[in-house]
Amino acid sequence: MNNLDFNQFKQIISDYVGVDSSEINEETDVYEDLYLDSLGLFGLGSEITETLRLNIPLSSVASISRVGEMFDLLNREGTPIE
Repeated sequence: MNNLDFNQFKQIISDYVGVDSSEINEETDVYEDLYLDSLGLFGLGSEITETLRLNIPLSSVASISRVGEMFDLLNREGTPIE
């Protein structure tokens, strides 16, 4: 398990999508609230994994729709990039 900081995680998302981080919480829907499509979610996943230096199977990210789910997945299954 990783010890990710949710506020840092929110800031990465905020910078990527252009939404203030105060508007992002665990229940934020990446499609409806952040207006991302599947390609946008893929790009966000890439941005997060590069910034946090974690590797995660992209197939796992494809089924995610909430910010909290993405955070939990990275915290639970993310492996450090060497």
